[in-house]
Amino acid sequence: MEPLTSIIIPAYNAGKYVGEAVESALAQTYPNIEIVVIDDGSTDDTSAVLRPYAERGAIVYVRQENRGLSGARNAGIRRARGEFIALLDSDDIFLPRKIERQVADLAAHPECGVSYCRAVHFYDGDPGRTFDIAYRYYSGGEVFPHLLRMNFINPLTVVLRRSAIERAGLFDESYRRSEDWEYWVRLAYAGIEFRYLPEALGRYRMRHDSLSYGWSSEVQRKETVVRIFESLNARMSPAERSRWGMRWILLRHRMKLWYAKAATWAPPLKWIQLWMQKRRLK
Repeated sequence: MEPLTSIIIPAYNAGKYVGEAVESALAQTYPNIEIVVIDDGSTDDTSAVLRPYAERGAIVYVRQENRGLSGARNAGIRRARGEFIALLDSDDIFLPRKIERQVADLAAHPECGVSYCRAVHFYDGDPGRTFDIAYRYYSGGEVFPHLLRMNFINPLTVVLRRSAIERAGLFDESYRRSEDWEYWVRLAYAGIEFRYLPEALGRYRMRHDSLSYGWSSEVQRKETVVRIFESLNARMSPAERSRWGMRWILLRHRMKLWYAKAATWAPPLKWIQLWMQKRRLK
């Protein structure tokens, strides 16, 4: 029998979307899965949407007080029984062969602790309008140095071995933004190997409020990123700092923070940033 794979779905006020996420998990061609949904203190109809799935045993449903995305993911991982762990946010969608293809990839490469793939992006309310973001993707020893500069791994695309989680620990619940970036960096720094599978196996939803929300919290996100890399720098030996060019990595992220702060009092810069981001998404 194929090893059990646990799909973790954190949900907070996700009644509009979570049913579609659960259905995409149930539609997997891989035969041995469990679906663990963590209701992270929702105040909308999330629990009502999930109740029929829980009553018929299609999902493991857990409700908790709100702890944020990291806290919900960690609760799901702790409850999961699978040898492999897949992450699915409540407004995203798995394509049917996602678990099958990535578990097979991990089985073929036992040295690998994390498999990640591509995702198709689509606009909320217009699912036929899709696009790719032009990232470059890496495997093996190329992952860590490139993660120091940018986050190119979407949680939707990831399947992890439980042994990798046991080695590196759970998500850091002190981070409410960029928690996934911090986790990938920590995994890679611990020597856990990532492998890129060049297939689009998930659909990432671009919600209508994502751009406005993103700009309003840009400074906070950049501050979090600086904190992530200052923490990493503090854990490194002098030789590691020199090897990975941490002086320049920190300077790069601090400059991005300065630019984000400047945009809050210089409207023309803010509009230039927004125009550049929209061009990138086309």
